[in-house]
Amino acid sequence: MMTQDYLRISTLTAATFKRLSDHGQLELKPPYQRNPVWLEGQKSYLIDTILHGFPVPELYMQVVADQTGAETHIVVDGQQRLTALLDFIAGEYTLSGLESSWNDSSFEDLTAEEKTSIFGYNFVVRMLPEMPDEQIRAIFQRLNRNVVALSRQELRHATYWGEFIKSMETLATDGFWRNSGVFTANEVRRMLDVEFISELAIGLMHGPQNKKLSLERWYAVYEAEYEEGERTEAVFRSTLGEIDRMLPNLSRTRWAKKSDFYTLFLYLASRADAFPLSSDEREELSAQLVQFADQVGVVLRLDPTESATVVKPVLDYARAVQRAASDLGNRRARARGLEDFISGERGVVTLNSEEPDEATEEYQAEDAYDDE
Repeated sequence: MMTQDYLRISTLTAATFKRLSDHGQLELKPPYQRNPVWLEGQKSYLIDTILHGFPVPELYMQVVADQTGAETHIVVDGQQRLTALLDFIAGEYTLSGLESSWNDSSFEDLTAEEKTSIFGYNFVVRMLPEMPDEQIRAIFQRLNRNVVALSRQELRHATYWGEFIKSMETLATDGFWRNSGVFTANEVRRMLDVEFISELAIGLMHGPQNKKLSLERWYAVYEAEYEEGERTEAVFRSTLGEIDRMLPNLSRTRWAKKSDFYTLFLYLASRADAFPLSSDEREELSAQLVQFADQVGVVLRLDPTESATVVKPVLDYARAVQRAASDLGNRRARARGLEDFISGERGVVTLNSEEPDEATEEYQAEDAYDDE
């Protein structure tokens, strides 16, 4: 089959798809399609995208005529998008989970202009020629074989254009990160470095946050105006500079783990008015950080069958780094533990071998930090 047969691209409006559906000429569920699995949040995001006039991924279709000349439009790839569109127009659900003014709106709640914009929205459609079902099945499988869901930060990159996200993406290019060991190459590809840097910047401005609850909210807050940008970026870079001079081998320490780096970064950033530190101050703090990290590692590797005496701030920190490390309570507990240790509050506690502490379980870095 000629290659150009697969390159026929056209556009069809939402109104056209509704008309085809109303007349029974749209086949959304050929046997090779998956069942509709979109949640209402995903459906709502699609409608929000259409109302904004933003592009959505192209559809793959096939038009087949029978012996009477009646045409059927078969959706090879795009069932969930079209189902979400047609169900919304039919009043099957209201929009939810959106930051826009359309949240909680049904189709009937929209203005006449908004309804018209939906009906007039053009979908890019790639038309496939007639071919056996087995060949269509093979094409569908190839289209979906390597589909990777976008990370939340990749979605933010497509959603926000303000000064805040521009600043975060600029900070992600700082040379500090190259040898820090904080991010893997795959995390950088998925923009998870930008997401984590956003958390650091928000923590710098507003104190520790619960990642799951706050990140999207702050992105929306700073989309239109980001007055704190210049100062935040200056403090951010000076903090990275101090860490680089204080811990030149950061990647070989536990401070390169995201949950630990979050605590270290905010501890130092909150003291940025004292930057640059003197050589003596930097050397003393460096020694304390290395000592603290080593002791946390020892606690996390303790054999639960043995009794042990440990420094309380170290134990508190170890407990808070082990589970749900991006929760607000654990972030605050780690901040207290580090601050108490550095300030000299080093009372000791005894772990009883008969009641092993949960913090003595082996720490797994990648499991401890919640990227979702």
